[in-house]
Parts: sequence; structure tokens; C-alpha cells
Amino acid sequence: MEEFKQAQRAIWSAGDYSTLSEYIAEVGELVIDRAGVEPGMRVLDVACGTGNAAIPAARAGGLVTGLDLVPELLDGGRRKAAATGLEIDWVEGDAEELPFEEGAFDRVVSTFGHMFAPRHQRAAEEMARVCGKGGVIATCAWTPEGTVGDLFRASAAYAPPPPDFASPPILWGTEDHVRDMFGATASAFEFERHVVTIAAESTEDFLDFFIERFGPLVTARSMLGERFSELREQILAIWERANEADDGSLRLPQEYLLSVIRL
Repeated sequence: MEEFKQAQRAIWSAGDYSTLSEYIAEVGELVIDRAGVEPGMRVLDVACGTGNAAIPAARAGGLVTGLDLVPELLDGGRRKAAATGLEIDWVEGDAEELPFEEGAFDRVVSTFGHMFAPRHQRAAEEMARVCGKGGVIATCAWTPEGTVGDLFRASAAYAPPPPDFASPPILWGTEDHVRDMFGATASAFEFERHVVTIAAESTEDFLDFFIERFGPLVTARSMLGERFSELREQILAIWERANEADDGSLRLPQEYLLSVIRL
């Protein structure tokens, strides 16, 4: 397990996720709204990355902690928060072993990061434990039917098989899986499907920009060597099929599931 997590740290510290996260910043704003964060609430952003949910939670008046496995992502979050004058407690830690007391938070949120904790049930139980009865957990996850789901499937064909204990991240983008993970503790569920759209001058240009900065693809390129060009062409084809622009630019819709779990 520790070897797997060290590999995850290496993958997500590669590239420059802080820059890419700006393209989906609106998701963090929405999840904080749906979580009902109010001034003075204790808020935990699990697998927070560079703070796409933590920062708007602090802006809403929450007492915010951002937790992530990857120190480099936390550093990016610190820089963003400092630039806006917001106070956030940044903690290095594991979504499967949250270093907090039971019921320590009023709201627990995650935008995509929780998807990559390998043992989904354990991560869900930890989120529910630290949120406690009467709290709200709100998460966003890419759907299997969306363009990110297509990218995950294309990339999986070039990656080593995952360990037996690791569940596919994309499962978090299905309502049934969320219900299964939180069914023992939830009093109610609410689900919404949304699309965040990536806009760029061209598909080719944004793909190259993405490959240089997205940790899993930075890692894949170094591992695959010449074979990486095959994967690049597959991603390009996925994006070109999904592109909603007709003027040579890119308008790439990326569907995600927003889940609100009331405890």
C-alpha cells in the first residue's frame, strides 16, 4: 500500500496541476454552494489539490482545512490562498486515514481528488466519520460517460494493471456507487449532473499544454517513450469528437456528477 501511495505522490507532483486547475475552478465554487457552507462552519477539503474547493470555502467564511497526499499540490494551494489573503490550514495526509477527530467538521467536500484514493469504501467511511451526524458531504467526480471517462479508458490501455485493492476512480461518477459507499451513514442523497467546458484556441495546442502539465500524462510520456504518440493520438481523437466549436477552436465539455450526502 505504501508503495502505491508513493507512486501516487510522484505522479501528481509531476507537471503543473496548479495551472490546469484554473480551468475547472468553477466546480469548486459550485460544490461549496451546494454544500451550504456558511460563515464559521468547519470545512474539510479532502484531496484538495491546489485548493479549488478550499479557497471558495474560505471566501464564504468557513474555517477551512485542505488535506492532500502530495506536498507540491499543497504548496500550490498555499500560494493561491496567500495571493487572495485567505487563511486556510494546509495538511499533508491520506484520504483513507484522515488525521482528525470524529465529527471535527460541519462540511466535508472534494472536487475530483477523492476519486483517486484506491479503497473507496474506506475513504467514504473516513469522510463520514470526520463529518459526523447532521453534517453534509459534497463531492464532484467525472462521469464514465463524459470525455474524462473516455480519457481514463484510453490511458488505462497503456498503464500497468492496478493492484487488487484499488477500485477504478471513475466509479465515483455514478449515483449507485455513491449510494453504496455512504448508504450506511447517509440520511439523504441529492445528485446533479453538470458540465465544465474547457475553451482554448485549438485542440492541438491545448492538448500539448495539457500533456506538459497533467501529472498522469507527464508520467505516462516518460514511461512509454515512442508509444506515447499512440496515446496522444487517441486523446486527440476523443477531444475532436467531443469538440463543440466549429471555428477551429476548442470547446470541450467535461461532464461530472455532483453528489450531496446528508448525514
